Amino acid sequence: MSQIKILPPSVTNKIAAGEVVERPASVVKELIENAIDARATKIDTYLEDGGRKLIRVVDDGIGMDTEDLALAFQSHATSKLHNADDLFAIHTLGFRGEALPSIGSVSHASIISRMKGALNGAEIKIDGGVPGDVKERGAPEGTQVEVRDLFFNTPVRKKFMRVVPTEMAYISEVLTKFSLAYPEIHFTLIHNNRTVFNLPPVKDTAERIATLFGEEMRKQLIPVFLREEQFALSGYIAPPFFNKANARMQFIFLNGRYIKDNAIFRAINEAYHGKLMHKRYPIVFLFLQIEPSEVDVNVHPTKIEVRFRNTSMIYTHVFSALKEGLSASATQSINVSPLQKLEREAVKTEEVEVIRKSLWEQFSVGKTDEIRSYAGYTSGGEIPKTPYPNQGGGNGETRKPAFLPSDTVGSASEIPAKAETTEKNYTSGDIYKNNRKYFQIHNAFIVEETDDGVNIIDQHALHEIILYHEIERGMSASRSPSQRLLIPELVELSPKDFYSILSLKEYLESVGVEVEEFGQNTVVIRSFPQILRHTNAKEFVDALLAGLGQDDSIRGKDKILNKLISVMACKGAVKAGQRLEPQEIEALLEKRRRANAYTHNCPHGRPTTLFFSLDELQKQFKRK
Repeated sequence: MSQIKILPPSVTNKIAAGEVVERPASVVKELIENAIDARATKIDTYLEDGGRKLIRVVDDGIGMDTEDLALAFQSHATSKLHNADDLFAIHTLGFRGEALPSIGSVSHASIISRMKGALNGAEIKIDGGVPGDVKERGAPEGTQVEVRDLFFNTPVRKKFMRVVPTEMAYISEVLTKFSLAYPEIHFTLIHNNRTVFNLPPVKDTAERIATLFGEEMRKQLIPVFLREEQFALSGYIAPPFFNKANARMQFIFLNGRYIKDNAIFRAINEAYHGKLMHKRYPIVFLFLQIEPSEVDVNVHPTKIEVRFRNTSMIYTHVFSALKEGLSASATQSINVSPLQKLEREAVKTEEVEVIRKSLWEQFSVGKTDEIRSYAGYTSGGEIPKTPYPNQGGGNGETRKPAFLPSDTVGSASEIPAKAETTEKNYTSGDIYKNNRKYFQIHNAFIVEETDDGVNIIDQHALHEIILYHEIERGMSASRSPSQRLLIPELVELSPKDFYSILSLKEYLESVGVEVEEFGQNTVVIRSFPQILRHTNAKEFVDALLAGLGQDDSIRGKDKILNKLISVMACKGAVKAGQRLEPQEIEALLEKRRRANAYTHNCPHGRPTTLFFSLDELQKQFKRK
């Protein structure tokens, strides 16, 4: 007897569903693609329970007749291909004929449709891969696809679905991409009878970007354009100082389809090379148009990966367009005032205190009252006693130390008593004359003499790993000191980020961050950990989203908490560029000595300390 058997359609469709239908967002993506291919001008998406209970996509497209409906849930049935040659000239978003049968095999689904101008509509249902008969029924022009109880017959796949806010974050991202690619279409997204998206048609993509990401971003956008034979590129990029901590704000579209392509990403990185700090990423919205015969989109069922016939040409065109846009923008900004440049640099580095210090230093050489005002002082005001104005007590007061006993989860006795306040700036010579065996250089590193050599310590990295272990110990002992905010902070987010933060609500509360939903796409922070008292809520939320967004593979409570603690430690630690008083250096080194944990590397894996032995130094100076 033959051991090879032909699998029935019910099995093959479930196999296909494993590739096409990963989660509710996958269903939404496939159904919206079909609606766009049907030339819809309005697409409404209704969800219940994050799409797990119900997904309904309604469009006003050309619709289907009874014959079309009878084939809709059949494998590889499509209206978008007629022969093999069509595979090499794809003009539509969908073409495989796999999506609907795959969806129907793992859900209770139905399609109601009525063609333009037809008197009546029709309906077909499918239950777990078993289609019913087509029935006539009244319906508006267009198509409605309804999917209920997704993965009801595949318990393993259903088990891997995440909490509702997480699934909504993925779905919001899908809607965001489609709305950017098709600004002329009216998109809505309603979840549990609450409107998440309502995006009417707009004249250009810049308006849609402003709606999704804020007016401030649109003000920064640089238009880019390039047209060559068989190729066109248009879109917007942001100047280098307006950047992000991950690549999530890089949107690439090819012939209306969102794609990921290494050659294009390399071109983007090369165009911005030397203009961004380490681990900062540019913001781009690029729309490529290319002859369908010049690209193969039949690479993967999700259709996100593509293959270009001439990859080097695509790289060159994208690089040239972005380089020209950045150069033109730089030319236009020649007349920008020094203060505006400093302000932009502050946005770029997120080290506002470094900029304030730079401004203070300009006081000593008689700069204008404009600089004085920008640094936080009115004309004629008293010169502050510290190069860090407006930190701590305000004008005329000495700088607040970088970390005090309340910064820590441990006891206050771990911090040495604060030394007598002084108005003078410490130099390496001052410290050495006072018989101190350490001093700070470049406001970023601590040089420490040892019995057999010298340590060069990264102050941020060392403080970061110390805080990491302190937060970890505090959580283990159910001690996460936090303070109730007198005035709760509101943080407005994109729909995707809004649901991402809500999905972390339980984890945030365990470390002392109380977050609640507050209106559409806005959260309110009611309490904050003491360790982050110098960080505003918006800054912390952005850092957290960036940290989690860099690794889509993060799963499980332990991994999420580990990432959360890492972000808290990073934001709470002293920064590079921050001057430390001698007693603050003493406190940091004492904490290192008393730490009952590994402190040689920060949570990101970077070394905290470099040791140079006396023997090694003597060899370098040819003494041995």
